[in-house]
Amino acid sequence: MNHGTKKLSMKNRRAVSQIIGSLIVLALVASVGSVILFQGLNQINAFNHDLSFHDREHSEALREDVLFEHVRFDPAGTDVILYLANIGSTDTTVATVTIVKIDTQELILREDIFTDNTILVEDHIELTLLEADLSNFNFAEQWDDTYYDALNYKISITTSKGKFFDTIAQPPNT
Repeated sequence: MNHGTKKLSMKNRRAVSQIIGSLIVLALVASVGSVILFQGLNQINAFNHDLSFHDREHSEALREDVLFEHVRFDPAGTDVILYLANIGSTDTTVATVTIVKIDTQELILREDIFTDNTILVEDHIELTLLEADLSNFNFAEQWDDTYYDALNYKISITTSKGKFFDTIAQPPNT
């Protein structure tokens, strides 16, 4: 009789089925969780890919960087020569150039550049701006005139991607 009660007590134990049940639930949660995780990562990658194509111009504009190497004012005329270097990581095209006399806020030059003035990466160009408006107060209309020399001018360039760069320069005293 002892034998029968031992058998009955072994049937009442359910530890093996609890472990197997826990493993089945763990496998189910892990498989569903990994599917959700990988689907979410794929959606994030697809969003980033679409975003890179959607705003490519803006991201390229952030990589533009132009350095004013030298500014030369023609003392006997109205020309300005800019020496520009591209120190960014994308090619840059100059669209407009503006020169403003700082003390009076007088617009001396605003020139839209229609020719191809693309500065390649790690390259430089010489940009000649003709005929700045130096006709104020009936002076001699040249950079060595006393009204225009020894004053600061803000020179700004705008690229075709909408980014702008500026510097302050001064014509030499005569």
